[in-house]
Amino acid sequence: MKNFYILFLLTISYSITAQTFDFQSGQDQYGWISGGGGITDADLSITSEGLVVSWSDPGVDNWQNGRKPKLKHTNANVDADMNKIFGITLHNTSNSVTRVRVIHFKGLNGTDPNSPAGAQARYASFDIPATTGAQETFYYDLTNVDWINYNNAIEDETDLDMDHIQIQFVTASPANGFLTSEGSITIHSMSFINEIPSEERVDYNFSENVEGFIGQNGVSVSQSGGNLVLDISDTSPYPKLTQSGSFAVNADAYKYATVFLSENNSPKSRMTFVSPQGGNQFVATDITPNSTTAQEVNFDLSALDNWNGMINNFAFQIIEPTEEGAPLTSSGNANIDRILFSTENPLSVNQFSLEQNLRVFPNPAKDILNIQSASAVRTLRVLNVLGQEVLRQSGAYRTINVSSLSPGLYILKTEHINGGKATRKFIIQ
Repeated sequence: MKNFYILFLLTISYSITAQTFDFQSGQDQYGWISGGGGITDADLSITSEGLVVSWSDPGVDNWQNGRKPKLKHTNANVDADMNKIFGITLHNTSNSVTRVRVIHFKGLNGTDPNSPAGAQARYASFDIPATTGAQETFYYDLTNVDWINYNNAIEDETDLDMDHIQIQFVTASPANGFLTSEGSITIHSMSFINEIPSEERVDYNFSENVEGFIGQNGVSVSQSGGNLVLDISDTSPYPKLTQSGSFAVNADAYKYATVFLSENNSPKSRMTFVSPQGGNQFVATDITPNSTTAQEVNFDLSALDNWNGMINNFAFQIIEPTEEGAPLTSSGNANIDRILFSTENPLSVNQFSLEQNLRVFPNPAKDILNIQSASAVRTLRVLNVLGQEVLRQSGAYRTINVSSLSPGLYILKTEHINGGKATRKFIIQ
């Protein structure tokens, strides 16, 4: 089953043009061969799942420090003027590859597309989780002055297109680093398209995967325990979490965003929402650094004049600001429980609304009690009918394990990040 970061099927665009290399369905390499980096053509194979790129332990030949496996094509015939989005559907089982690099010839600004010199190539990269499920798709916008159709004097053909393309697999931290253990990655397909086939979504709860979010500027992302886990390196002062385009938000209707931080184990003290259309615009909110306490981070996007239409490449920067100059580079990690876009300002949710909208289910319960609220829970307590506390839980959790409780009537008391409180009765079977 494909995990295309899609949980429902409301297609936004129907006019997508694509040039696709479907290794799984076609059972062919379609001209992609080894580009070096410690691998040869013998390390490429076609299986029922697609194109498998494998590499051995470091310390062989001239690659004692590790591997940087690379695929290349010298006659890809991609229409770079039309198709500026790169998509890759893969199964990453390596536990080491956390960055994909797209390396292409500098088009009209290059002189020799076969030259290994870095001056002849343009580099673009995006980060992926160290392990993924099968059929997970990532997108990257290759738009730049050198991603353009060309015809070079050394080529026999006369077509204007983008022929010389390389795909490389490295680490995000250290930046563009070696793979230091053996492994493999399966590529189901790669495509070059003119726009990302987004699905509309306003509630991201990370129950199964990273839901289209990628790390940039030194951020690696993964999903664990219903959280989006951000591993932030000290390689950039502007680490960023970006929606890669798998999902889009109707910015005309949804003018408020809330990030539910489960933990912020980093010195970062500010989160900034980035609205990218026609030039970045920003909304910043302070967060508590080095804290395991849940935080509700709210953004009012109503004043942004570029937050309109369907937006599928919004982002969040997480920085450590200084009084003057650029932010500091620092490392750490943060866990995001949920990202929610709303039509109403969550800061206006009053106590009456909180009481009215708090839901607990199933009721009666047996093992797990689910909690649904407009405001994240900071602390919850369970009392028996004598008023004695029998359970307590802190953090932005949406479930509580009640399997240890004896059958009977109980009272749930919740305290919320926005300061509100609520009470509900429930029954244990």
